[in-house]
Amino acid sequence: MERLLAVGVGCAVGCASLVLLSTGEKDRRGAGWHVRRVARHVRATLRRLGATAWAALALEWRPVRSLVDELAGRESLRSLGLSPRELAAALGVALLGASVLLALLLASPVAGLVGAGVALAAVSARDSAARRRRQRGVRSAMPGVYRTLSVALGSGQTLAQAVAYVGAHERGPAATVFSRMSLRLSCGVGTEEAVSLLARELEAPGVDLLAAALVISHRTGSPLRELLTRSARLAERQGEFERLLQVKTAQVRLSVRIVCLLPAVMIAVLALVSPDFQDGLLTPVGLGCVGAALALDGVALLIIRRLVREVL
Repeated sequence: MERLLAVGVGCAVGCASLVLLSTGEKDRRGAGWHVRRVARHVRATLRRLGATAWAALALEWRPVRSLVDELAGRESLRSLGLSPRELAAALGVALLGASVLLALLLASPVAGLVGAGVALAAVSARDSAARRRRQRGVRSAMPGVYRTLSVALGSGQTLAQAVAYVGAHERGPAATVFSRMSLRLSCGVGTEEAVSLLARELEAPGVDLLAAALVISHRTGSPLRELLTRSARLAERQGEFERLLQVKTAQVRLSVRIVCLLPAVMIAVLALVSPDFQDGLLTPVGLGCVGAALALDGVALLIIRRLVREVL
């Protein structure tokens, strides 16, 4: 994705250079001055594009938002000082430029549309994979979180101290959420509000039970050590059951991926490499065939989901 962003910035730089050259200015100043001037024009262009409604709409989409947040944290891009909207605008310019370039190289507008669709699908798949990894990390860390809370509350610490202890001694996304809750409590946020925010941010099974236990412990002063210890054992057993379920349903999940991805991949490849397929795709009959194939793909997916529900 950094390459895609670089393509967008390069397109903006090229447009700004053409504007400067078309003014007919005959200034003989150094190359560094011209580079800085082009950079200012690029920044101004990205700022204007970032102020548009489509940049804000793009940031509302979760995959784009997560990608922009990740790019903003990179050391190589942080020095540019681009805001999230400007980064989204640069990604949009990069996507448009890459699509136009692909359409010109293959001499077909269908290729450009297919390339843009593949890029958007890759961004969405990347975000989904990152969310699944994060959820697995949180689930695997929950038994340790329960035990750490049990030890901290059982030793006489307050809720704020126990939450800070968990954030300091645990690792992973769950520790980050508890550290954020500790910071909220230190800043004067109410306990019940901080616990509700914790339950909203912590994507793990049994988080509502944990939130209720923390509120009860705060109100009554009870450490709830046995409850948290038992919750840790149940979380471990649930993790074992989930791993066993993944093994038992591996063939079904592979079938779902093949059914969902194979038609789309075949259409994308043929649209990129076959001029005859591109010409046929632009006809009403071709669009109808593609629509029928997608409809059949959806029906097959629904049938597989129904079979999985019956088995489970």
